[in-house]
Amino acid sequence: MSAARCPRSLFVAAVAALTAACAGGSAAVTTSASVARSVTASATATPTPTAGSVSPSSAAPTPVEAGPVWPVEARTVPAAVGRGPSVLRSITVGSHGTYERLVLQFTAAYGAVMVRYVPLLRADPSNAVVALPGAAYLSVVVHDAAARWPATGVAPYGGPTLVRPGYPTIAAVAVTGDFEAVLSFGVVLGRVAGFQVHRMQSPDRLVIDVAEAPPWRSWPDDSLAMAVAAQAGYDAGHQMWRGSAASVAWSYALAVYGWTAPVVAATGPGTYRISGQGSGDHVTIDVAAAFPARSHSIFEVTGTR
Repeated sequence: MSAARCPRSLFVAAVAALTAACAGGSAAVTTSASVARSVTASATATPTPTAGSVSPSSAAPTPVEAGPVWPVEARTVPAAVGRGPSVLRSITVGSHGTYERLVLQFTAAYGAVMVRYVPLLRADPSNAVVALPGAAYLSVVVHDAAARWPATGVAPYGGPTLVRPGYPTIAAVAVTGDFEAVLSFGVVLGRVAGFQVHRMQSPDRLVIDVAEAPPWRSWPDDSLAMAVAAQAGYDAGHQMWRGSAASVAWSYALAVYGWTAPVVAATGPGTYRISGQGSGDHVTIDVAAAFPARSHSIFEVTGTR
């Protein structure tokens, strides 16, 4: 739980440097605030197909999005005014058609919240690995909150510390830490999925919505149309890091896991092991060409292991 969130400005600057390095310092660099999902202004609209361009009809059938497309990068919720003592009351998970919702209800307003992807779940404060099988893990850390810590003076949480709804995306939710007014949860997922975080009141709740799988499951593009636009931008000399599988893996490690100095190692054809500098925790990801029929395709992260 100790890795820091990567600031959005740092990622933009890092990608800019990576783009310049890939292009020998001569290519134009996008400065869009949409963090690695962006393409240059000249490539934001789907281009008119030419002999050298990619069109949706020639690449693949246009998919119909089954669920919302939300970012996968880390999110924070500021602390509430006049909070505490905030004690966990319930953990509920429900399916809402195109997304699944985790609701953590508290007795009073809680403090600041951090939600981010982690390579595996660790208990707080022991740092021991929490052995729950899954394809991806979200860490949820709530400050100024507790479940069974007696110092609150409020009746402790009496529910289960492990909830297994068994949904396609949210497989399980576990309390992974309850120490010195810091309450931690681990959310076990069937895949890396986009999510949203909300603070709700009356009663005080932390709500995390996780998108069910849309047909397009690649990063950093959210749809085939976006990938087509990104390919057109790459062909025009923009975002040259998209033409390197290793560079895409590096950017994914920075943007999704918040590692400011990612270590990337190829482990096989199309697979990379990514980790933080000096960390033993790691994730293996699959990286593939978005348009394999092309000689110079952009690359996408297509899955985690």
